[in-house]
Amino acid sequence: MAITATDIKKYLTGATSDGGTQTDPDAALGNYRSATTITDDSDNNMFDDVSGAEASAGDTEYRCIALKNEHGSLELQSAKVFMADSDIGAGNTLSFAVEVPGAGSETNGAAQTIANESTAPTVNSGNVSDWSTATTYSGGVAVNINAHDANLGVGEIIFVWIKRVIGTSAPAANAINFTIRIQGDTAA
Repeated sequence: MAITATDIKKYLTGATSDGGTQTDPDAALGNYRSATTITDDSDNNMFDDVSGAEASAGDTEYRCIALKNEHGSLELQSAKVFMADSDIGAGNTLSFAVEVPGAGSETNGAAQTIANESTAPTVNSGNVSDWSTATTYSGGVAVNINAHDANLGVGEIIFVWIKRVIGTSAPAANAINFTIRIQGDTAA
């Protein structure tokens, strides 16, 4: 049976071992995949609301999620990551970068870890792409970074860094939403 969207799971990061305990989206700052899946269409499932003070001063925050192929036998071929369905408000921007685990740790490796939500991860280096604002598969970021192939194999994980920039003098906001998607081809 072909891979479906439910075969690719989204998890928080921030655990101390692959599949470890970590349930706080604010602590999803890299390291290992948590056992906590991300619930789509759930308020504050990745970032908190933007307060008036944050909006007035401007604020840049980062989060890291893990995407894992949990299909029993098929890889997601020619996999690319992109952002869809975003509604972030005027003066604000979202971008993302893809990080692949090092060779030999494709199914249980860790992402880089940042000190706090205001610390930028290292991008465009080694196993990490540059920032992207791609909104379609054709413009998406392929997972063939460094030595990783173009497919998301059975049990493999990748990490997606998300950068949320609230512009100076932007209005306070809640219900900012976006969707990180991974798409590819699959055998029947």
